[in-house]
Amino acid sequence: MPPRGGPLRLVKTLRGAGELRWGSRQTRPVAYAIDFYSQGLQRSAAGDIRGDFAVIAGRPRVEGRLRLEDGEDHRILLLDVEADSAMVEFQDA
Repeated sequence: MPPRGGPLRLVKTLRGAGELRWGSRQTRPVAYAIDFYSQGLQRSAAGDIRGDFAVIAGRPRVEGRLRLEDGEDHRILLLDVEADSAMVEFQDA
């Protein structure tokens, strides 16, 4: 892995309402708070979402997609999934 270079910088924070999708047809409305960072040429994003995740609660990792309020669609990894919240890590920041 090449060196990241430079300090980690917060680029922007997004908060809003969106839609979480996983599996073949599972969807849920969500509220999100996502921080976008840069470090040299590297980009990353992570945050949390809130909604009804009872059907996947307790799973250590769930792959999905998050559509933001502005229509942007991102591949995400849900971590620490609870019945009403989850941490997210963007796979395509």
